Amino acid sequence: MNGTRGFRWFASALVLLALVAANAALAQAPAAASAPLPDGYMRAPPVAAGLAPQMKVTETQGTAHVFEAIFSPGDEILSGLTDLAIKHHITSGYVTGLGGLSGALLGFGDPALGAFAKVDVQEKCELVSLTGHIQMRDGAPYVHLHAIVALKDGSTKAGHVFQLPVAPIAEISVVATAIGEH
Repeated sequence: MNGTRGFRWFASALVLLALVAANAALAQAPAAASAPLPDGYMRAPPVAAGLAPQMKVTETQGTAHVFEAIFSPGDEILSGLTDLAIKHHITSGYVTGLGGLSGALLGFGDPALGAFAKVDVQEKCELVSLTGHIQMRDGAPYVHLHAIVALKDGSTKAGHVFQLPVAPIAEISVVATAIGEH
């Protein structure tokens, strides 16, 4: 087992152990569930069924292709992932990742204007969450990403990704759920 696989196995085992411990703690908490809560707090309500009548679901079966993309200083993540999707004929997939950035250009969608309010981060920041999808749009792969970046004071900025320049490194996973001709 090489170092990366060993680390992933170890990290997965730690997450599983933490989930088991958290579940055991929650199972022992019914007495606390009836205690009053401070103002502004709430207990999780039951999830109501049937509140998404317009949801559309597509089921696919098959083996996913996983790409691990390591970005270096000066690389731009959205451009690199778009190049990866085109080169490897990815027609559907999802993206997750983290890393360091020299800044970020994000946007907050405003449907009334059909545009984005600019969220411009012009300082070193940490990419603490990157998530998105790859899908076909107008006959070509389209990479749709959202990100949360943390600033040195601990505050965060988030939104639709337009630019993520890397500094010093970013590690991005792409799971291609469909590969075809385009």
